[in-house]
This record gives sequence, C-alpha cells and structure tokens, in this order.
Amino acid sequence: MKIKKNSGKINYSLASQILFLGIDYKKAKGGVASVEKVYSTIFSPFRFVRTVVDGNSIQKIGIFIEAFIHFMFVMICCPEIKIVHIHGASYASFWRKRIFIFLSKLFRKKVVYHMHGGAFKEFALKHRTIVNNTLRKCDTVIVLSDSWKEFFINELGCKNVIVIKNPIEHPIYKSVPKKTACVLLFLGLLCKEKGIYDLLEVISENKKAYGVNLIFRFAGNGNVVDVLNTIKRLKIDDIVFYEGWVSGKEKIKLLNEADVYILPSYYEGLPISILESMSYHLPIISTNVGGIPEIVKDGVNGFIIEPGNKKKMKKAIDNLLFNRELREKMGAASADMVKDHLPDSVKKQLENLYLKLLNDK
Repeated sequence: MKIKKNSGKINYSLASQILFLGIDYKKAKGGVASVEKVYSTIFSPFRFVRTVVDGNSIQKIGIFIEAFIHFMFVMICCPEIKIVHIHGASYASFWRKRIFIFLSKLFRKKVVYHMHGGAFKEFALKHRTIVNNTLRKCDTVIVLSDSWKEFFINELGCKNVIVIKNPIEHPIYKSVPKKTACVLLFLGLLCKEKGIYDLLEVISENKKAYGVNLIFRFAGNGNVVDVLNTIKRLKIDDIVFYEGWVSGKEKIKLLNEADVYILPSYYEGLPISILESMSYHLPIISTNVGGIPEIVKDGVNGFIIEPGNKKKMKKAIDNLLFNRELREKMGAASADMVKDHLPDSVKKQLENLYLKLLNDK
C-alpha cells in the first residue's frame, strides 16, 4: 500500500511563537538536518537560528558568534516568541546548546530540548552532574524512543521527558527496471561505529556464495578513502559500489532501486535512514542498539543482530537475499509500521506539546 501525503501545517499563530535552534539544515548532512528540513515544511513561519555548520573550527566559531547575536536580537526584539525549541546532541553540541538553554530561561522562555545522537548515553554518564543541572532548566526534553525515555528518567532523573518520533519526508515512488540481483543498501557515516567494515568483511567472506545474486551499494561521508581501499584489498569492488554523498533525487533513486537496507551500527539513537528506508517498503537489517528495536521487529519487518556479530549478519542477509517473497512481506510491514513518523502525525504531537507549554503558567 502506497503512503499518502498530507500537507497540513502548524497553525500560523502558534508557529509564530516558536524559535528553533539547530544545525544549518539547508547545507548540512545527516539525520538532524533531515528532521529540521521536515519541520520547515510544517511550520509557517519557521523561525530558525543556525548554531553550527559543517566546516572547520574557524567556521564553526564564526557561526556560533553569529548565532549568539541573532538569538539575542530575537529575544529582545520579538516578544511574541514564547518557546525555544533546541535540537542538540552530545559533546560539542551539548556545550553550545547549554548556553542557549540558560539564556532562554533568562528571558523567561519555555525551553524544549530535543535530543538526537546515539552517543549521548556515554557522554551523559561521564558528565552526569552538569547534564542533570542543564536538563532541569528545560521545560520538556524530547527523546526519540521509549528506551531513551527510560534512560533519561532512571539514570538522569529527568521528569518532563516525552517521546516524539523523528519525522521523515513523504516517499516518492519511482518505477525501476527489473533486475536479477538483490540490491543491499547502506546510507550513513563511513566509520567503524556504523559497522561498515564488518559488513564488507561479511561480503568478502561469502562472495563466492553470493555470486551474481548480490550487489551492495553504499553512500555517505567519513572515512571514504580507507573504506574504498578496504574494498580493493578484499577484492569485492565488482559487487560493491560507492555512490558518494547523496541527498534529494539521488537518495530517492537509491531507495527505489534497493531491495534491503542494512545498518549494522554499534551506537545509534533512532536513525532517520532506517525510517526513510522503511517508507520505501524495504526490509531492514540492523542492531539492537538505541531505539532501533522499537522500529525494527525481528522477523517482522527485518532482522535484529548484535553489533559485530558477523555470523548473524550473514544469516540475515542470506534470509532476504534468496527469498523475494520474504523481502516483499517484510517491506510491506516496514511501510505500515513507519506511518507514525510521517509529517502529519508528528505535527499533531508537536501541537499538543506547544499548547500545553503555553497554557502552563
């Protein structure tokens, strides 16, 4: 069943009272930028201050100074702003956003801190006191999954924690030519933590068994040169293809042409790439970290493995590679399960949150 599009937007008078802070979604790469991009389509106006950009340290410092000036201008000159919604993660992102949290409270604004990033658990436990004191200043903390909500409540003592699902753009379906090989797809940062090297080793070790039945396509930034050298060393460059960094039409094309999506990560929050792949009717192979088990049900819309378990990774690939009927069944389940992440559903959750905050004196 195709996913239908709904073009509803947040009420104008409500949207006008909210200021967003986050990465420059128009230029940046990655999941948080994707979320902000969807938000920009459901808020009118979308009042936004960019606090960081992809770039070197000097560029980031410059943008932070610009963000500080922009933010202070809005606080002083736009009294209609009642809520500051901050997208953040761990490490440098948290330290930057901490400043804006305290400034927002100084101006008597309601603060929503929207947590992204799978590495926050380790960061928060290492800096527990500072993190606790900062989050207590927030009126609401948004997390991406029930497992993260439990962590924030039980380990960090947060009380005002809610789950709002990451939104994804509506899928754009395209007809693709029939093919004999099963296309396995990976989208993400090319690094050890994402499990890309484990996956390449599994493909190498079983290349003979896969024969002409498997093609692996991957896209992303990160350790590109090292990954490409690994592919050559493993002699799998005839069935493994790097597509560069993709977005927009290029990403849509890859998702339409894929048969299975795989992300064997060691750390995650709730990956946008998995949600997007589910909306394109793809079965998922991923790991039992972060909020992934809440969206990928083992044996229903894909397979869940432990990080680094190459034996189970091979088994999951085999199950889908040689069984088209199972791929189609699990892909249909994925599309059905991801509906709560479409913009209209997320819009309703945000509206309820903002109205509650505005009514709480």
